[in-house]
Amino acid sequence: MEHNTNQVTLLQLAAAQLALSLKETEQPFDDLSKLFIEIVEGYNRVEGLIGSKDASDITELQIIHKSTQDKVRNAIVDFQFYDRMTQRLQHIMSNIQDAIEALEIKARGNEAEWNEIFERIEKSYTMREEKELFDSIKNGEGFEAAVKSLIEKTFNKEEAVSTVELF
Repeated sequence: MEHNTNQVTLLQLAAAQLALSLKETEQPFDDLSKLFIEIVEGYNRVEGLIGSKDASDITELQIIHKSTQDKVRNAIVDFQFYDRMTQRLQHIMSNIQDAIEALEIKARGNEAEWNEIFERIEKSYTMREEKELFDSIKNGEGFEAAVKSLIEKTFNKEEAVSTVELF
């Protein structure tokens, strides 16, 4: 790859990661907000039932408890977006720093230097989505197409829940 192509590739990669991070945070954040409101409402209902001391309320308490427990589990899964976003933003900063370093040391035309930078970037990724994004950008798929493809994969909720990574 020539010097300008390498620079563009690094900048496209950073921009694509940022766009994906921003898109990924929208729905989980909304879901978390709703879940926490529902959890508070559930606890308020439990508090009211405890105060009534009616034996028939025990069954309702159990139902509310199970529902609240499920909502807490879902909130924990949705909250993982923050960790993923933080990792991705750290990688974006690192990619930009690599580009700056390459420009500062006048790596123009030095293909070995660029290969080393791209290799270091690729090895730094821990999330499947980042590796896929890197490969797509590096292979010339382009910013918009790479982000669109990954967003479609990322927002497949069933797939996301089955591949939950706990940090």
